[in-house]
Amino acid sequence: MEAIIIAVVTSMNFIIIKWKIEHKRYEDAALDSIVLFILASLFSGSLGGLIIATITSFIVSIYLLASPPKFLKSEETKDFLVEFKKRMPKR
Repeated sequence: MEAIIIAVVTSMNFIIIKWKIEHKRYEDAALDSIVLFILASLFSGSLGGLIIATITSFIVSIYLLASPPKFLKSEETKDFLVEFKKRMPKR
């Protein structure tokens, strides 16, 4: 039973991440992937821990689907990236 739960939740997680990449929500998809892999590595010692990690990651994916992160879209980040590109050495 636990294996079925892990398989369904993990596949739904990857389907959500694939959808986000197809819709150019790269920041959101990257954050989802990072959360999934960090939680899976934290709880990799037991089957119960992996079930908790995958279900938690799935809930986070659903939350981020409804409320996408905006930390790379702020004006400060844009200014930083423009300044960073200006200071890069030219080839």
